[in-house]
Amino acid sequence: MIKGDSAMSVMYKKALDTVKKYNMLFNGAKVVAGVSGGADSTALLLFLCSLRDIYGIEIYAVHVHHGIRGEEADGDCRFVQELCRKLNVKCSVKSHDVKSMSRQQKLSEEETGRNIRYREFEEERIRRNADLIAVAHNMNDQAETIVMRICRGSGLTGLSGIRPVRGNIIRPLIDCFRSEIEEYLSDNNQPFRTDSTNFEEDYTRNRIRLKVIPYLAKEINSAAMENIARSASLLRQEDEFLNSMAERYLEELCVGRQKNSVSVDSKRLLLLDTVMQRRIIRAGLVSVCADIKDVSAGHIDSVLGIAARGGHCDMPSGFKADMSCGKLVLYHGESENIDFSYSLSMDRAVFVPECGLYFEMSKNPEKNVGKIKYLYTKVFDCDKISINPVVRNRKNGDRIITNNSGGSKKLKDIFIDRKIPKVERDLIPVISAGEEVMSVLGIKDSVRFLPDSRGGNNLYIRVWRKNDD
Repeated sequence: MIKGDSAMSVMYKKALDTVKKYNMLFNGAKVVAGVSGGADSTALLLFLCSLRDIYGIEIYAVHVHHGIRGEEADGDCRFVQELCRKLNVKCSVKSHDVKSMSRQQKLSEEETGRNIRYREFEEERIRRNADLIAVAHNMNDQAETIVMRICRGSGLTGLSGIRPVRGNIIRPLIDCFRSEIEEYLSDNNQPFRTDSTNFEEDYTRNRIRLKVIPYLAKEINSAAMENIARSASLLRQEDEFLNSMAERYLEELCVGRQKNSVSVDSKRLLLLDTVMQRRIIRAGLVSVCADIKDVSAGHIDSVLGIAARGGHCDMPSGFKADMSCGKLVLYHGESENIDFSYSLSMDRAVFVPECGLYFEMSKNPEKNVGKIKYLYTKVFDCDKISINPVVRNRKNGDRIITNNSGGSKKLKDIFIDRKIPKVERDLIPVISAGEEVMSVLGIKDSVRFLPDSRGGNNLYIRVWRKNDD
């Protein structure tokens, strides 16, 4: 019987309030809990078990053996397995050689261990067809994280700290002090394991925990830890508001999108405040690949630099940026060939999402003039067009007539001559009649389809941006 949900348990009340405040759980949810055997994760498991009757949740425990502390770590594993047996919780044990893996990956043991744990939690969630992953971060962890990030020069997002909910990861104990967690375990006569490495000063977080936080509490403010955590909560709210604004701006500035890239109007981007520019770049990178933890503020500033001056930027984890034809292209990995084709109909606007543009053809030279801010108005001789025009991406072997003698040039060579990045080339619309290229938008028009000096039966193809209609 778990007694920690009594009126005397501060941790239980705080954790339950946190669950309700952030809508962490729902009836019938399947939850994977990371359990190391330490005080925090042991309390988390007991707390979740106390909610089984309230929420009807199913709980699965995962214990990751890091292969570092010998018999002590083996004892942790046995402890967790026995605890799960008593609580009637299914438990999976995952073993790894973290020291060896950290050397191979050229990461600290701390970061390697963290990456392994979250990977195993997610794999277990998938295997169990579970909904959520619960981890045991608390208010002490929050304060330590903020201090560490201040020392590293983090921006507002970093100083927002550990989020109570991130995707399918929930942290019910995030508003609880470690002392309250240990009191909860004492109320339940529940022992826990102590990791001896927590008292070694080889790790940055341990030095902050053992020296910096106690000094702040003793010499500066006894409520330092709580105040730091409260500041993180306020900053997180402001960070989320600014992020929502950046996402709206990204949608407005977007002039092309494909599976692994997004293109934005660089001119309009640079009219905004620098703070919002940075946010929009981050939002653009997240939109093509969510994991941008290795992309720093310096990398974001480099991207803004090429938005202003042109060029190319490589970032960590396969992120890249290119500038061409007034577009800033943000992408992840190698650019992918895309294939699109949209038939144009008389006096009907056709939206091409791949490049964020509307196209409309008409024989009326005055249609909507002054009402829509056109980006281009292309004029062709209708008598020279025998097949209904389409807007499409470039194709291998495409050529365009460059002079009245019928001379032509490959589109590929034109792009190379103009130093247009490869990732940008697939986003430049081509207007064609059958296999014949009429126009490479913003680059070159075919001489063959231009009206002659006598004028006459003209066809107008007007182009405008998505947000100018």
